[in-house]
Amino acid sequence: MPGTQKTKELKTFSMQVVTIDHIKKDPRKMKLLHIIHHIGAISEKALTYLLYYLKEKGLDLGYNFIVIGGKPMSKDVLEDIMALLYVGLVENDPRTKKLRLTSNGMEFMEKNALAPEEVKDLLAAVDELKPKITPIDAEVELASTESRPIRKR
Repeated sequence: MPGTQKTKELKTFSMQVVTIDHIKKDPRKMKLLHIIHHIGAISEKALTYLLYYLKEKGLDLGYNFIVIGGKPMSKDVLEDIMALLYVGLVENDPRTKKLRLTSNGMEFMEKNALAPEEVKDLLAAVDELKPKITPIDAEVELASTESRPIRKR
C-alpha cells in the first residue's frame, strides 16, 4: 500500500500549575502541612485514614471520601499531597514510603505557620487518633521493606 501514511496522534492534557503562593493561600494544604510536620513522617495511606477519622470526628478539612471495602479513599487528598510534593515542601522517603517535610518545607512552616488557635484543636485530635493510624503506618513500612531485596554482606 504505497499511498498510506502513518500518523501519530498527540494527546494533550492541562493541569493547574501549583506554586508556593498557592499553598500559602490554601487553608486545606496549610493544615495538611501542619499535620505532616506535627507527626514527623506519615504514609499516604495513614494520612488518608487520619483525615477520614478527623472528618468522622467533626473536624472536616474539606476532603471528600469514598469508602470501598472498608478503606477510605480520596482523590482530593492525593491531589493535595501531589501539590506539596511538586513544590518541594514535602518528600516521600523511598525506604519507608512516608511523607515528611523537606528542609524547604520546614523553612516554609517557620515563616508561614497558621495561628496556634487555628490548629490547636486539629493537632489535639491528631494526637488522639495517632494510636489508630500507627498500625496502618507500620503495615505500609513493613510492606515496603518486604518488597526490597535483601542484600548479602
